[in-house]
Amino acid sequence: MKLLSAFLYPVKSMRAVQVSAFTLDALGVVGDRRWMVVDLENKFITQRDVPALISIQPALLENGLALDDGASTLKLQLPPLTAQRRRVTIWKDSFDALDAGDEAAHWLSTRIATPCRLVAFASDVKRTVDTTWAENAQTGFTDAYPLLIVNEASLDLLNEKLSAPIPMNRFRPNLVVRGAAAWDEDRWTKLRIDGLAFDGVKPCARCVAITRDQTSGVQPQGSEPLSVLAQLNTQTLKTGSKGAMFGMNLVHRGTGRITVGADVDVLS
Repeated sequence: MKLLSAFLYPVKSMRAVQVSAFTLDALGVVGDRRWMVVDLENKFITQRDVPALISIQPALLENGLALDDGASTLKLQLPPLTAQRRRVTIWKDSFDALDAGDEAAHWLSTRIATPCRLVAFASDVKRTVDTTWAENAQTGFTDAYPLLIVNEASLDLLNEKLSAPIPMNRFRPNLVVRGAAAWDEDRWTKLRIDGLAFDGVKPCARCVAITRDQTSGVQPQGSEPLSVLAQLNTQTLKTGSKGAMFGMNLVHRGTGRITVGADVDVLS
């Protein structure tokens, strides 16, 4: 197999940035979901509830971030560790994050029509992955795991069943591979990509977010593709939870650089 494409998401739930290569550090992809929008109770906000987030294109700057809504651009520096901290919540996890300031909060609140704050992941904070699925692993502001890998053939099969085909960006992957059979990724437990080791820890259960166009935020096909995916690939996990699966969550077992076009080897 080959690595077909790669993506990172500077701000959780905003638009993707496609890259030709990226670097892995202890948390995952450098620059991936190291910023996040929270409500005034410091709970994470995503496009599941606020589709307007999809209208904003983030870009990484040296030690900072740019946000562009098509009409204006906001540029920010990474807050220092001495900045105000907020106890933020993602699902069941609560931990400290760095507040990005009032200018960012005002700019974002206006554009998504929701009172909010922008926060950055603090380098002195450790957010560990659920040990039910992986030991000795960390992540940033992702939902749960450092990386997500998806398979081109699975999308091809899904698209055959849809009223109109959709692009892979609906599934917000970090890594897209070519050369495997559809749904093979559900069984991957050990991989080597560009010489680096990864554990496949949990198939990714999908939600309503995959029904939204990742440029406009609208739902052009109603409940598709989620409803069709549920028919094609619903699984029950070892914990008893059930979901419509697309892609495999990964934990990386080392740091280094991954380049598009690299070999992807399944070890088990």
